[in-house]
Amino acid sequence: MRSLQKINTVFTLVAINTLVCGNALSQTEVATVSSILDNPVEGQEVTLRGKIIEQQQGEYDYLFTDGTSKMTIELEDDNYPYDPDTTIEISGVIDFESQHPEEAKQDPTPEDIQINVDQISVVTSNE
Repeated sequence: MRSLQKINTVFTLVAINTLVCGNALSQTEVATVSSILDNPVEGQEVTLRGKIIEQQQGEYDYLFTDGTSKMTIELEDDNYPYDPDTTIEISGVIDFESQHPEEAKQDPTPEDIQINVDQISVVTSNE
């Protein structure tokens, strides 16, 4: 009987550990576009949640908004069928794109800042 209690205790501790660690790993801090534009750090990894509202001139460039502001994202999937009603979560790296890279590194304008998307997932869709 005593060994059964020990086994139950071990299983309970394993279950609690799995829940706590699993939740910690799945809860990525989501940034806002405004916070990135206010304090951009080139090379910083970020996660954003919002919508792609239009495809821009560049083959892989899209305009993204989270409701706080708008910015360009580079999504190297030219077949991505954006829908302005679909909420997505993107993860990627802040990149300064400019005709004058040294000026952008010193004082980037919102037009110089973009996210190079590594990962994209659909959060909600109207389908």
